Amino acid sequence: MASRGTVVAGCIGASLLAVALLGGSPDDEVPLDPRSNGPLGTSALVSLLEDVGADVELSAGLPDDGDDVALVLVDRLDEAQTDEVRDWVQRGGTLVVTDPGSSFAPTGALPSDPLQPEVLERGFCTVASLEGVETVDGGAAVRYDTGEGRSSCVGSRDFAFVVVSPEGEGEVVAVGGAAFATNDRLAEQDNAVLAVGLLAPGSGATVRFLDAPLPAGGGDKTLYDLVSDGVRRAGLQLGLAFVIYALWRAVRLGRPVREPLPVEIAGSELVGAAGRLLERGRSPAEAAEVLRAALRRELRARLGVAASASSDALAHVVAERSGVDLDEARTAIGDHAVTNDDELVAVARAVAAVHQEVLH
Repeated sequence: MASRGTVVAGCIGASLLAVALLGGSPDDEVPLDPRSNGPLGTSALVSLLEDVGADVELSAGLPDDGDDVALVLVDRLDEAQTDEVRDWVQRGGTLVVTDPGSSFAPTGALPSDPLQPEVLERGFCTVASLEGVETVDGGAAVRYDTGEGRSSCVGSRDFAFVVVSPEGEGEVVAVGGAAFATNDRLAEQDNAVLAVGLLAPGSGATVRFLDAPLPAGGGDKTLYDLVSDGVRRAGLQLGLAFVIYALWRAVRLGRPVREPLPVEIAGSELVGAAGRLLERGRSPAEAAEVLRAALRRELRARLGVAASASSDALAHVVAERSGVDLDEARTAIGDHAVTNDDELVAVARAVAAVHQEVLH
């Protein structure tokens, strides 16, 4: 038979293994995160831009006059931040938006078609920096209405995957999806050529991956959302370990062990004490008063009754707060005279009853 320690160690090991299997990978990634090396991250895009000589900025914040290109992979800008970015574009900045739901994206668009091939052909193209792009692996791609005064590429004259719209002295480049920029697709088709042509057409450009700063007290995440998956798994492991330890301590493994039983006490020590007092003094009145006085002191302390309260008042309090009959309480606490042995025995029994109900 396995030892107790072996059983407990096996249970804890099995629990931790279950948590590890069910908890997922500790490298759970955020889609389109430029710091993530997972399939849906965009760290490869950062490396590509740096390799062609671009200066990449990943810190949270809105673009300023030192930035040439700003990339919005997912638009989380509030209204005030959107206005600030639009002002930056109008002063000459280039904003590349890959979120079809962004307010910077053109309003007219053809939704992605699950039956449409994910590889998009160059088609009609008037964007000079995308001269080397022939095919694009765009995933579930959206094609925007080219409209008037807009240049476009990878599509037809009416709808295209890339649409460039002038905005003041700058321009907004809307791309119908960010799948082409993810780590698992960037090397497919001409996706890398498209990324460089949009974000770093010239050497030395400063590219900001736009991560909007949250306003003070802003954000819609709960406290639970802010706790990392690793911390949650560690808490679950600690909880399981505690439960197993508690069960281990609570359950006795092995055969029953004989234990000594508590010493049985006589049914009424007070009755015995009264008998001994009677035997020694042959004075029922004094013996009854000794029993009553001791009981009164204990009852006043337990029930919070003032020492100046009469014995009859104390008897009423005892009867109200317990199951003792009022007459029995008066017999145990009262001041009436005790003249013979029978009356003393009655007092002793009443004292024992009150003691059992109230003070036990």
